[in-house]
Amino acid sequence: MRKLLLWLVMVAVMVAVILGGAAAFLYSRTGEDALPQQPVTFGEAALEPNGWEWVVPVLGDKVSKTYQSPTNLTVQKLGTFSESVPQLALPEWVTSAEVEITAPDGTTWTAGAEDCNTYTYTQNGDYEIVVTAYQQLADQPGEPRGWYAYRAGYTMQLTPTVKLSTDRAAQGSVVAVMLSGILDREPSLETDLGTVWFRKTASGYMGYIPVTYNAESGDHVMTLTCGSLTSEITLSVSQTQYDNIDVEADESTGGAEEYRNAIWPLYTTSEAGKLWNGNFQRPSASEVAVEYGAVQMVDGQRSGQATGLTYAAPAGETVTAPQAGKVVFAGNLTLTGGTVVIDHGCGVKSYLFGMQSVSAQQGQTVATGDALGVTGEEHDLIYELRIGSKSVDPEQAIRGSSGLQYRESE
Repeated sequence: MRKLLLWLVMVAVMVAVILGGAAAFLYSRTGEDALPQQPVTFGEAALEPNGWEWVVPVLGDKVSKTYQSPTNLTVQKLGTFSESVPQLALPEWVTSAEVEITAPDGTTWTAGAEDCNTYTYTQNGDYEIVVTAYQQLADQPGEPRGWYAYRAGYTMQLTPTVKLSTDRAAQGSVVAVMLSGILDREPSLETDLGTVWFRKTASGYMGYIPVTYNAESGDHVMTLTCGSLTSEITLSVSQTQYDNIDVEADESTGGAEEYRNAIWPLYTTSEAGKLWNGNFQRPSASEVAVEYGAVQMVDGQRSGQATGLTYAAPAGETVTAPQAGKVVFAGNLTLTGGTVVIDHGCGVKSYLFGMQSVSAQQGQTVATGDALGVTGEEHDLIYELRIGSKSVDPEQAIRGSSGLQYRESE
């Protein structure tokens, strides 16, 4: 029995020595090359760590090796950015991050990994960025856990720039105007083409200019003002050849004043942000009977022009939301029957006229394709797309060729 116990003790000692030797070998072979090597970049320049703390598993969760260096006040100099806003790029190993930007006036801004590039620069001068990048949850056993800290200084010297999505536009289209750079106020655009709303972007502002069906052809000189910036930009409008269609004379059903009181006030208000995303969708599965801009003729005389798309929709068809937004009107009007108006933000609204019944509710938030109501026989289904009071061709937004889809991700 004593011999057996002695043998077991010797085996245990040998196993311990072997495991200890293996752990010591692995420990000695585990170097800083086991730490994440992909750099964090800012403005396409690799940031240099100025502090870190990492724990590297050596033998499962039993033995680990720690690497650490206290953070310091060393500031990496990145130079001057004069052409574009620098972007922070986090490599794949980063599971979370903390970002702090200090402006020339001493104000600080903080964000996480998801919002790290949403900072808006409002002044030129010297900035400092501090980033702490973490790898907290390892995907594979043996991967390190910890963080790197970075500190860098840079100078912003951006001159504001103005860019149109196109310098030439046909009647019925939408032109986006993009303003970027260091901006000290919200912009405004003076133009005879219509009211322009601006939304905030990562690099400045984006606005949308309506070029309606009867906009005067030729050059339109517009004045953009943003704080100390005043800039004149020119948009050339070309004439669109619209087809003539014969229509019957409208029988007066009344309701014009009711329509004006309900609909016209919507032309001057809007959600500040952009609520749409991507292409617009047809509100009806039926064919278009009357195209946007079609010249309506009664007994050989011009009587008007189509401000939207008229669909040959049979009674009982479900009408759907062309894009996401907020319902700002839902009800029945004498002139247009069941009517729904959806605010997509930035002055952009969809007007759906001619339904037999309306299921949408005022104040409701709708997604693209949500049911709004059902068609009937009394009215034609008409879809208007307007920016402010100016109608534009919905078909361009449906095809994705509208200025509303210009650089949407910004």
